Amino acid sequence: MSSTIDSAADIRIYNYKTGTVHTEKGVVIYDTAVNVYKCFGNECEKAFDKLRYDKNIIQVIPISMGKICDFTVARHLIKWMIGKYVNNVDGKRRIFKRSSKALIYLHEPMSSIDVKTYTDLMYMQGYKNIQILSTDTTIAGMTPEEAIQNAEESLGKLDCAIEITKDKPL
Repeated sequence: MSSTIDSAADIRIYNYKTGTVHTEKGVVIYDTAVNVYKCFGNECEKAFDKLRYDKNIIQVIPISMGKICDFTVARHLIKWMIGKYVNNVDGKRRIFKRSSKALIYLHEPMSSIDVKTYTDLMYMQGYKNIQILSTDTTIAGMTPEEAIQNAEESLGKLDCAIEITKDKPL
């Protein structure tokens, strides 16, 4: 089980309003009997240990090596992360977005299909202007973290940034 979760992407979400960064595993547990998502992210490890003998429980890794393998599950995972870490601040639900711009940074090379897939994914979250950076993008000698944190200087006001990475690559 742990090797399966270890193979999942690590997704960092940056909230530009609060300056916070949160990391979650790109894992979702789905119950096929009732068509319900049981849990998302880091909480899946504990939940799967309890539910592993239920034949209706499926563990899904929607993003692998920077590629979206299951668009529907990835959309729900990103929606959950934005809702938890960007739209709710200090226990209060935010009414308006800070900006309609979002940034995605992938630590993998991207094809034009990948760019379109991520653009569509973020567009479904309500973002109209999506900037996508990958390993192909020149970032003036900065680390990816520095590039994401300083992105507002060159791109203008951003609502959030999502970094698809792998903390411990195999």
